Amino acid sequence: MDAGVMITSTVAFVVLVFVMIGGPVVLLDWARKRRKMVIARQIALTDALDGRFGAIVAPVVARPLFGSWEVQIAMPFLRSAVLAQMLSVIDDVFADGEAMPSSAYRITLTVAEDSRRARSKHGMGGPEEQWAHAPGCAV
Repeated sequence: MDAGVMITSTVAFVVLVFVMIGGPVVLLDWARKRRKMVIARQIALTDALDGRFGAIVAPVVARPLFGSWEVQIAMPFLRSAVLAQMLSVIDDVFADGEAMPSSAYRITLTVAEDSRRARSKHGMGGPEEQWAHAPGCAV
């Protein structure tokens, strides 16, 4: 009887030590891998958009714990032709390695405040001209 209690308490101690030390280590490793995946996806999307339109927008990619991918882009302006091409580029980036690419992300587009002021000051010039002359951009 005394040996059984000793074995049980030793096993309970070993399990407790593993849970207290090993559990957080496994959790931190999972969080680090998840963060690396988000950073890699943001870099890939930024490079793809930069290659297509130039360095005009900078997307922010996030992946909530229990949700789908989220892409937030503050655009200098909204034009349907450029927006359609941008959505195509985003879809191409998120289609790589995903089982369900079309339902695997959510996009939030906002118009940047600085561009609203610049548009009212200087007409329709500025960043829009750069987008209109970007390679592959038929506006």
